Amino acid sequence: RSRERQLSCVAVPVTPAALILALLVASAGPQETTEAEPEALELHVAPGGNDAWSGRLITPSEDGSDGPFATPARAQRAVREALAASGGERPVVVTIAGGIYELEAPLVFTAADCFRPGTVVEWRAREGERPVLSGGRRITGWEVGEDGRWRVELPEVREGTWDFAQLWVDDQRRFRPRLPREGWYTVEAALEPSEAAAGRGHDRFVFAEGDIDPTWADLATIEVVALHIWSASRMRIGAIDPDPRALTFTGPTRALQRWGAFLAGNRYRLENVRAALGDPGDWYLDRASGELVYVPLPGETPESTVVVAPRLDELVRLEGDVAGRRLVQGLAFEGLTFAHAGWTCPPEGQSFPQ
Repeated sequence: RSRERQLSCVAVPVTPAALILALLVASAGPQETTEAEPEALELHVAPGGNDAWSGRLITPSEDGSDGPFATPARAQRAVREALAASGGERPVVVTIAGGIYELEAPLVFTAADCFRPGTVVEWRAREGERPVLSGGRRITGWEVGEDGRWRVELPEVREGTWDFAQLWVDDQRRFRPRLPREGWYTVEAALEPSEAAAGRGHDRFVFAEGDIDPTWADLATIEVVALHIWSASRMRIGAIDPDPRALTFTGPTRALQRWGAFLAGNRYRLENVRAALGDPGDWYLDRASGELVYVPLPGETPESTVVVAPRLDELVRLEGDVAGRRLVQGLAFEGLTFAHAGWTCPPEGQSFPQ
C-alpha cells in the first residue's frame, strides 16, 4: 500500500534543470510587492462620551478634552466623513461600549455608509459588553397610589405627539389588559359586510351577550384580535348596535373569502380594555389625559425598576438606489442588541392573508 501511494504521487517528471530553476525562484522571494492595506480607523462610543470629542479614544482623556462619542448617530457621521475623505479606501471599525443608547431617530444607512465591495465597515460591541440600541425612553416620575398602582402623566401623549402599545419592565414585555383574561370569546353569528365594506372585505359580526359592554368609555381604543382560518386580524371598534349585538369595525379585512370572514365559532379576544385592568403586570395608557397606569408585580418598586416605552417604530433602515447602483453593502453588525421598537394598530385596523 505504501508503494502504491508513492507511485501515485509521481505524476510529472522533474529534470535537474527544472529543480535548479525552482530553487532559484524560491530563494529570490516574491517578485512583486503589493501596497499595504491602509490602517483601520477605530471609533468608539460609550455612555460617558461626548459627541464633541473625536471618538478616537476608548475612554476620556485625563484632562477631559477628548474621548469616545456619546451616540451611535455621531459615530455614523464620523464614519461618513472618513469614507468621503479616503474615497472609501480606509477600513472603519466602530466599537460600542455596554449601556443603553436611546436613539433620537432610526439609523439610516445609505451608500455613504459603506466601504468598497469585498470589505466591511464594522459596528460591534466592545468585547464582553452588551450595548443596547433602544428605540424607547425610560419612564420615570411614578407616583404610587393607595391602590398600589403606579401612575405618571406624559404630556406628549396628551398632546397627541406620542403613542405606544408596548411596554417593557426590567427587560420583560408587559401586556395591556385583555378580555377574557384566559382563553377566547367566540363569534356568535356571522354578518354580511356593511355597505361601507361591500366588495372589499368583512367588517362585522354578532357577539355573545356579556362579552362586550357598549357603555365602556374607551371603546375606540380597544383592539379586537380575531382568528380566521389560518390568519388573524387586529381590528378597531367603530360602532356597536345593541340589536342584534352587532360589532362593526372601522375598516374591513383584506378579502371576501372565508379566510377573511368572521365566521360563527371563530375565536377572538379584546385587548387594551381599561375595565379589565387589575392583574399584576397590566398597564393602560389613557391617551386623552396622558396618564400611564401600571399594576406592579410583587417586589417591584419605582426606584429599582426600569420601565421603557417605545418612541420609534424603526431602529435601522437601509436605503439603497438599485437603479443608480448606489447599493448598501459592506456593513457588519456584531454583538449589538436592538430593542424597544414600537408599533401601533392603524386607524383602519390590520388584516393580512398571511
